[in-house]
Amino acid sequence: MLEKLNRFEKNITSKDGEDGIIDYICGVIGDKLVKVACEFGAWDGVHISNAYNLWHNKGFKGVLIEGDTSKYDILKKNTAGKDVTIVSRYVAIRGKDSLDDIFKSEGLSPEVGVLVIDIDSFDYHVFKNIEYVDAQIILVEHNEKIPPYIDYYDPEETVYLRCSAKAIERVGREKGYRAICCTLLNTILVREDLFDPEKFPDAPVEYLFDYSAIPPQVIFSGRNRNRFPVFTKETRKEKKLMTRLGYRLEALFKKKVTYKPPSSALEQHLKKLGLDL
Repeated sequence: MLEKLNRFEKNITSKDGEDGIIDYICGVIGDKLVKVACEFGAWDGVHISNAYNLWHNKGFKGVLIEGDTSKYDILKKNTAGKDVTIVSRYVAIRGKDSLDDIFKSEGLSPEVGVLVIDIDSFDYHVFKNIEYVDAQIILVEHNEKIPPYIDYYDPEETVYLRCSAKAIERVGREKGYRAICCTLLNTILVREDLFDPEKFPDAPVEYLFDYSAIPPQVIFSGRNRNRFPVFTKETRKEKKLMTRLGYRLEALFKKKVTYKPPSSALEQHLKKLGLDL
């Protein structure tokens, strides 16, 4: 199947439709699903949470980890009376305070249905180093500005660009997971033994990616060094005017560089296929 799972998008407390997508994936897994949801950093358990709907409405046991003490106090209030284990620790990449260490020290079963990794920093390295915790569905936050064909991740203990969806897909493959969906901010993976090619798209992350946050790119005709700019997505009028001016000047002052706009018929064709000029 190639149809994207984004058609199931629905927000209860998630930001970009994750609640609806997770609900669909859980339905496909069915009776094999472990009804435990773990999220870190959990914030207050509700704000932009990808696990709240599971432990609050779907009968899941919750494991919520939050290192910020002020948020943890609110988390405690928001989960009162629910089957939720809350942990006040920052998750480390490895060793003490790693996710594996937290599960072991808290006496938690390693079997998890949905694992949400959302710490806006070392998400890639935390995911890569998980060995004890065995999750069926994993959400890992990626940098939505990095094109999905770039396999990028920050060095350990450095937070600069974080990581790309491609890097998450690769590590997932190495660990026995298949990327099946990308929302704007998250790459969603399912354990390989639960992958259903009739219900999940069998496609690389380049196809699954949400490109809406990627800035428009300038492309040229490729003929006669024509520098009339065509944009890969709808672009602000001011930016188009400034870009055109720059390339028009280049054509005036450089030999063998031209500036030839498309015909009106070709312009209509370009716009019909999603380009802008």
